[in-house]
Amino acid sequence: MSFYSNILRKTALPFLLSREKQLPTLEHFSFLQKSQFWSTDKLLDFQWACLKKLLQESYDNTIYYRTVMDERGLTPDSFKSFDDIKKLPILTREITFDKQAEFFSNKFLKSSLQEFTSGGTTGQRATLFRNQQSFNIKLAMAWRHETWMGRFPCEKMALIWPAAMDFVDDEPFKTKFKNRYLHRQIMYNAGGLDAESLNFINKDLLKFNPSYIKCFPSALFGYTEYCNEHNLIQPACKAILSTGEPLSVNQKKLFEQTYKCPVFDMYGSREVGNTSSECEEHDGMHIAMETSYVEFVQDNKEVEYSTEGEMLITDLTNFAFPLIRYAINDYGIPMKEPCKCGRGLVRMDKALGRLSDVLYKQDGTKVLSHILGIALTMEGPPIGQMQFIQKTYTDFVVKITNKPEPTQEIFDFINKEMKLLLGDSLNIVIEVVDKIPKEKSGKFRFVKCEIAK
Repeated sequence: MSFYSNILRKTALPFLLSREKQLPTLEHFSFLQKSQFWSTDKLLDFQWACLKKLLQESYDNTIYYRTVMDERGLTPDSFKSFDDIKKLPILTREITFDKQAEFFSNKFLKSSLQEFTSGGTTGQRATLFRNQQSFNIKLAMAWRHETWMGRFPCEKMALIWPAAMDFVDDEPFKTKFKNRYLHRQIMYNAGGLDAESLNFINKDLLKFNPSYIKCFPSALFGYTEYCNEHNLIQPACKAILSTGEPLSVNQKKLFEQTYKCPVFDMYGSREVGNTSSECEEHDGMHIAMETSYVEFVQDNKEVEYSTEGEMLITDLTNFAFPLIRYAINDYGIPMKEPCKCGRGLVRMDKALGRLSDVLYKQDGTKVLSHILGIALTMEGPPIGQMQFIQKTYTDFVVKITNKPEPTQEIFDFINKEMKLLLGDSLNIVIEVVDKIPKEKSGKFRFVKCEIAK
């Protein structure tokens, strides 16, 4: 860490965190830096204590979990081991959408909670909530994962991001100054992949000169391809952290060749935060055991090590709006052997989910499919699961499920948003279906581009 970064971390950072009710993050970070090197047994004991507390709080203070447990003749004392959690049903995004009011804990004022939206790139969105302590712990976990690539708070990091919802229009000067010169973390919108945006990112990135990059791999890939094609210089980086979607071999290879630094992979989601990440050994991903309990199941039965299973994640920090056995719609592979790095955290292989193709405008310009997903799920009328199939540069088939029942307003909204993003002369066929089939891997695919590339 540079001398200046160290000074900022000891002076400005506590002040900034205190103003935003995030000062405990520093204490959580200190704890997590130590707990990662506990033995696996000690971490499991800690994880079990957190899970038991969550089950008790959820039963005592939420309508949904009291109802679910009562219907099954369960109480918090019924859970004697991790395996007993399978007595509870799998929680889906649709359930949190339909029964949102039943998830609020009566120990928290709704007005005191942070509101956020589940990821919209794989189907129906749901509005979720979390308490401040949960946010602070998750922020500390994000910091810990960043330290595995060498980055500590207040060291320069650029975020190459495609999600428009994470950007604020007309951001105040104070906020820009704080992010650029105190937190020293800047987020760049690379979702459009248009020349004007990519040129701006390149120029400002060279001025900012970050030591680290955190990215959605498809966003950084599109940006990097453009820069390489136009012989644009890139800043020298110490490491890159990929998140938000699977990191492909080709993406990793391009990043390593272009930026001359190691690339780390991390798995996380809007719903439950950072769940796992690569350490310096690059051998699987360490699960954040202090904040998440992850199951890998097939037909609600635990899979064997080295076998693909659906990931169910329990957020051990969110007592205000509990998410227990949440189906994140991704698959992963549990690993058995300990890592050479010495951390006691259990590991998983890379997540196998979030298949997402690039879309094409009528002129052949690439558009990240995240942009379409966000445009259709963050605003406008509620829509069920969706799948977009691009047949040609102008021909699309859109499949939407019949819950909620589609209306002409929904059809018009889909047509309008797609044409705004991809061009006016689209031929869009909308099919209403009971269910959208999954891929052979079991994954739901939001976008399928059938244009020969």
